[in-house]
Amino acid sequence: MSHIIIAMIEVGYGHKGPALAIKDALEGAFPGKHRIEVIDFPRAAGALRTDASIKAAWNAALQQPWMVQASYALMEAVYPHSGSVLYPFIADFYNRGSRYLATATPDLFISTHPMCSMVAAAARRRYGLKFPIIIDVVDPFDGYSLWAEQSADLFLVHSEQSRDLLIKHHIDERNIKLVPYPRLPAMQAPEKSPEELRQKYGLEKSDKPLLLVTSGAQGLGRAYSFACRAYLEGFPADFMVVTGKNKRLYEDLCQLVQKTTPQGLPGTLIPLSFVSSMAELYSLCDMVIGKAGASTWVESLAHRKPLICTEWAGQNDYKLIEFLLQNRLGSFTPRYRDFIGLLTNPPIYEKYDAEFSTHGILEALRSYHAVSGSM
Repeated sequence: MSHIIIAMIEVGYGHKGPALAIKDALEGAFPGKHRIEVIDFPRAAGALRTDASIKAAWNAALQQPWMVQASYALMEAVYPHSGSVLYPFIADFYNRGSRYLATATPDLFISTHPMCSMVAAAARRRYGLKFPIIIDVVDPFDGYSLWAEQSADLFLVHSEQSRDLLIKHHIDERNIKLVPYPRLPAMQAPEKSPEELRQKYGLEKSDKPLLLVTSGAQGLGRAYSFACRAYLEGFPADFMVVTGKNKRLYEDLCQLVQKTTPQGLPGTLIPLSFVSSMAELYSLCDMVIGKAGASTWVESLAHRKPLICTEWAGQNDYKLIEFLLQNRLGSFTPRYRDFIGLLTNPPIYEKYDAEFSTHGILEALRSYHAVSGSM
C-alpha cells in the first residue's frame, strides 16, 4: 500500500477544503490501494513556532490587509529567491518538516499551500528523497512566486490565468495541467426543501432578501460590522451570520439579538457559529456577503449566488473581485454607504455555469502515474 501525503496549512478553508476533496476522490477511485493522510503540515511536523506565527499573522492580516499585500509584492520582487527570504521566518518548519518527510517518506506528496511545497522541495534536496511533488494551485486566478516551486513535478491549475502566471515564473508549460476546481462539500445540493430549511434556521417566510454573511473560517472582517449596522438601522433583510472560529463575535451577536428582539426591527439577525452544512445556507440565501476568498468565491459561484465582497486581503484575492465585476457576478462595496446602497437598489447579476469536479485532478494524477509510476 503506497503512502500519499496531502499537505496544507489550516488558515481558513481555502487550502483545507481542496485537500480533503482530493483525498476523498483518491479513496473513491482507488479503494484500499493507498494510505492517504491530509496533514496541517507545520503542526504535524512539530514546527509549532511557525504554525502559531502563520496562523496569528493570517488573523492579523485579515484585519490589516496591507501586511499581506506588502508580503506578496516582496515575494514577487525577490523571486526566484523567495524561499531564501522566507527561511529565517519559518526555519523550524523547514528543519522539522524536512525531518518529518525523511522519517515518514511518502510515495507521493500533494500540496495545497505554497509553503508546504517549498519545505517538501527542501526535504528532497537535503536528504536525497525521491518522492514526486504535485502542487494544486488553489488560488483560482493566481500563480505568483510562492506557488512557482521550480523543482515541483506537476502543477494543477484551475484557470488559464494561473497557468500563464506560472509560465511567466519560468515553470515548464509541460508540467502544468489545467483542471476544474475541486468540488467542495458546500457545493452540494441540500437534502431538505427550502421550507424545511427555513424552519430549521428560524426564518419566517417573507419577501425580505435573505443575506448570508460569511468571511471564511476565521470569522473576521468588516462584513460583520456592515451586517450588524444594517440590521440596527432597520434595513428590511434577514441576515444569516456565520462566525466560524470567532467565538467572541458569536457571543456578541447573540447578546445583540437578545437586546434588540423586543424592538421589533424590520430585519432578522441569525448568528451561527460552525454549521453542519454551508450548502443549506448557500441554497437559501439571495446574496452572499463577505471577504473575497477562494472557498467563499467558488462556493457562491457553484450555487449561482452573487457575492458582495466587502474587502480583500492579498492580490490573489483581488483577482477574484475583478472576475466578479467583469462578469457581473457580484460587487465590491468596501464602504458601508456603498454596501447599503447596493442592498437598497441591487443590480441585476448574471448566472455563471462553472464546472467543479475532482475528475480532472484524478485524470491528471493518472496520467502522471502512467509516466512516473508514483501511485
